[in-house]
Parts: sequence; C-alpha cells; structure tokens
Amino acid sequence: MNNSVGTRGGNNANRGAVQTDRGGRPSERLSDDYRIENHNVMRVPPRDRGPMEYHNVGRFWGGQPHYFGWRVHSLPPRHRVVRYMGLDYYFWDDVFYRNWGGYYTICRPPIGVILSRTIRDVVFSSVLFAYYPSVYRPYGSWYSYYDYIDAQNRTIAQNNAIIAQQNAQIAMNSSAAQSSYNLAGTLGLTQSYANANQEYYYEDGVFYILNANGRYEVIVPPAGALVENLPEDFEIITLNGIDYYRVDDTVYTVTQVGGHPYFEVLGQMNSNLIRKYNIYG
Repeated sequence: MNNSVGTRGGNNANRGAVQTDRGGRPSERLSDDYRIENHNVMRVPPRDRGPMEYHNVGRFWGGQPHYFGWRVHSLPPRHRVVRYMGLDYYFWDDVFYRNWGGYYTICRPPIGVILSRTIRDVVFSSVLFAYYPSVYRPYGSWYSYYDYIDAQNRTIAQNNAIIAQQNAQIAMNSSAAQSSYNLAGTLGLTQSYANANQEYYYEDGVFYILNANGRYEVIVPPAGALVENLPEDFEIITLNGIDYYRVDDTVYTVTQVGGHPYFEVLGQMNSNLIRKYNIYG
C-alpha cells in the first residue's frame, strides 16, 4: 500500500544540494520528496519543501493537484478573509490558505464548507466503513468541534440502532466499534460517528456528504472510514509507543478488512494533542 506520491511541485532548484537537517547534520537532498540523513532515506514533508506559486494549486474539489500542506510565496491579490469556528482562512478561487509560522500554507476546506459545484461536475470516491456505531458513548476530552460532534453522534447512534433492528444485513460491528472507541479514548481522540443510511465521499483527506440541498458538504472525518491511500502531507506520530498517521487533526490506523489493508479513521485529536503536534506553529 503506497501512502505517498511522486514529486508534483515545490522548488526544484534544491535537487542534489547538500543541506542541513534540523539537528545541524548535513543531509543530501535526493529530490523534493526525499533526502539522505545518516545513510537513511528520509521523506521530506510538504511543509519543508520550497514555496510555490499560488496559481499552481488546484481547487479543492477538482482533480488537479491540491498541494495541501505546501507553502506559497504569496496570497492571490484578490483573496478574501473568511472565518470558520473562530479561525481565519484566506480564500480565493475555491482554495483555502492558513497563516502558520509566518508562511501561508495551502489547507483543506474547513468543516461545513459547501461546494458551489453541482453533483454532475464533481466525482468523489465512495467511502467504505469498518463499522457503524449503534450506541452513543460520551467523551471526556475536549475538541474544537465537540458540541457539533456530540449532538450529531447522539442522533446517528439512535438511527443506526434502528437500522440494525430493521435490516440484519447491515452489520453494526459493535465489538469493533467498542474496541475503536476504547483505543481512541486512551489516546485522547474524539470520534465522529457515521450514519449507516448516509453515503460518504472522500478525496485527498477531505470527507463529504450530500446535504439536504443536494450539495457536497465538508464534514468531520467519521470513525471507521476506510481509505486506501493517505494524502501526501500525512505525518507519522507516536502515541503510547505506537505509530499512527495524522492528516491535519485526524488520526488514522492501519487495519485489514476482508484481507485488504486500509487506513482507518480512528478519531480527531483533542486540544492537548493538537498543541503538542502543531507542526505548523
């Protein structure tokens, strides 16, 4: 299973140059994607690659390269500032940017954004699930979308329980859901539930549903969702001695379903973990 892709942008002028890593040791840059440190091939995350021009970036709903996690030289001259969940985003031509560490970084659309395109103009991948929770379970950890997730989870759990009674073919996988919940709680993660009656869609680290108006709406990645590949800006983090994969504030684990390996959404990091692993600060 490949969780990275080839070079698609950045500053190519540094190819083959000898650079210094964060510990002061020399590191040879193989390409924009990899470098050699102490005879080991190391992946260069997008945030450490050279800045690029804003006009290279594709719209977040389009098939062009999104370059999430890359830095840009400057913002588009006609950008505007939009505010979601208390955070400022810079927006132009269906591309969002955040100001991190003195740079403008291309980011995924915030939760709740609705695509302006019609369904026929966009093709996303449908999402498979490892389980559907059918029991509401409270959380002790705080997360920026906690109230939103908590109210949603109560409704979805009730709906999934009804579906399980009406249709025995829809497996709620209660043991898998409980195991995932226990692990998420131990790691300090909050889970957003998936509705068994709802179709979910995915592209490059962004999850969508079709809302009541027939538009794609960006949602909190639901627990149990399975994807075959992670976006290029993924990070590996270690929690309780185990390596997990982070995309923005979402944590994935590797699992097998039907003998096929997937990256499974485990949950969303709480505020303490976000501060600890704030790679853009």
